[in-house]
Amino acid sequence: MKFWKFGLVSITIVSLSFGNCNPIKKSDPFSDNLLLLILLNALTNARELDCTFDPSSSDSLYADQWHLQNYGQLGGTTGEDARVKPIWDQGYSGNQVIVSVVDDGIDIRHEDLTANMSVSTRGLNLFNNTFNPSHSYINSFHGTSVGGVIGSSGGNGIGVRGAAPCSKLVGVNILEKSTIYTSDEYRAMVNESAKVFISNNSWGSPDLYGWLWPSNSLWQQGINEGVTFGRGGKGTVYFWAAGNGANGGTVASPVLVDNANYDGQANYYGVMAIGGIGQNGVKATYSESGANLWVVAHTQGNNATAYTTAISTTDASGGFGLNAGGTSGDYVFSSYTRRFNGTSSATPLAAGVAALLLSKYPNLSWRDVRELIAYSARQNDAADPDWTMNAAGLNINHKYGFGAIDATQLFVRANLWTPITAAFKAETMNSVSPGTSIPDNDLVTGASVAYPVSSSVTYIEYVDVEFTSNHTYFPELRITITSPSGTVSVLSEVHACRNPINNSGCTSGNTSIATMTGSSTYRFGLTRLLGENPNGSWTIRVFDGGAGDTGSIQTVRLRIYGR
Repeated sequence: MKFWKFGLVSITIVSLSFGNCNPIKKSDPFSDNLLLLILLNALTNARELDCTFDPSSSDSLYADQWHLQNYGQLGGTTGEDARVKPIWDQGYSGNQVIVSVVDDGIDIRHEDLTANMSVSTRGLNLFNNTFNPSHSYINSFHGTSVGGVIGSSGGNGIGVRGAAPCSKLVGVNILEKSTIYTSDEYRAMVNESAKVFISNNSWGSPDLYGWLWPSNSLWQQGINEGVTFGRGGKGTVYFWAAGNGANGGTVASPVLVDNANYDGQANYYGVMAIGGIGQNGVKATYSESGANLWVVAHTQGNNATAYTTAISTTDASGGFGLNAGGTSGDYVFSSYTRRFNGTSSATPLAAGVAALLLSKYPNLSWRDVRELIAYSARQNDAADPDWTMNAAGLNINHKYGFGAIDATQLFVRANLWTPITAAFKAETMNSVSPGTSIPDNDLVTGASVAYPVSSSVTYIEYVDVEFTSNHTYFPELRITITSPSGTVSVLSEVHACRNPINNSGCTSGNTSIATMTGSSTYRFGLTRLLGENPNGSWTIRVFDGGAGDTGSIQTVRLRIYGR
């Protein structure tokens, strides 16, 4: 099952979530010959048209886009935004940077997107097997809203502007399919990867189940090929929504459910998982924490009792989509919405910031981009007690990753950056098989396993943790890992759970890793150790937060990525 990472409750793509909706029927031919040429793939060798953007020029709804420039206009904290305005003022707006929007399609005829649809890169529609990535259903809008956050045209006097208002968009429509095959996921990841700089993915595993969702090998192959061969060997930069399933309760009374590390796509080494913060800089209650988070970006958040202002962006044209016309509290003109939210919205904001960077430094590799984003991230919500520093001097937080993405500091770092030239290594360590019993109903002592590492890698870029256990109720396990330098990371938390097969509560005695995944081994991801040396003794600890279900740590194995 695949879900949009939008809204406070995810929307199922694989089920009959479209209800009795019918495909859009439009008999009028395209009036824009340029768009027709795009769809016919007649201009795939063309150079993208240069774009001129004056930040002082007008867009009618720009004042509502607090995520781009927050001066407290909608009740937020002044300066709590992506800090893109100073970069626009320097003359960088995403020119010549192609961003793939992998989603439920994109409205290529939208008045605020059409000028920024790529003329050199072919879209893909896996729903109807064409090169036209447009929406097919009247309630599809998600990809259009995502695309607007990234690259809505700026300074044209209408609507909104994207974080990178001169970037070029290419759509991949995968989420309108009722059944998404692994081959579809592969094709979506590698479509036009020779030309695509950035791939935005505001979708993923189902939210609010507390379940484990491993990624499939064909999707992984697509990511591997993208980072290795994409963009002439510099690598496509993949952004992934962390997920909206953290809170199964209310804003005032949260109930912990999902962690971003339970999503085997969001925790893969080749992607950056993006969480969400609101206009006060604090984590949105729904945004999933995780040791695999890279950074956070702005979206609809909340105060102590209620949700706050959402994101203004493009919506499907013609009264279709999120703002279907006359929607309470939304814009009168239905081609735009002020209600976009979730990590679906945070992720394209981060992707748009990366597009700004690559418009000035197009030769940066995917590894350069990731590390620059990490090293330049801003420590938001500084009073949060989870903030600590890893052995390489990076601020880290399970809620926020390395912090809030900051375009201004990103450019400061990039101006001084020495590109990474060392080969990218991926070394799988030997597994240890302790067979250690996990004490029942014990969150104090737990079970502990030492794991020695001797690797040629001396600088960590990412770590996979393969954990095997026969414990009969995974949701009651708290799993931590401590690096040789003493940095502690939480891989799994005691959490609520419900069975996605029958939507009922998870069953004691029958909710093991194997029950959830078909294998007793699950792979977790670690970003928090960036820059640390992996060599030495690691410690894995497992605690049991409930009575009755039991099991043991069967095997542990690490895979170290770095240089």
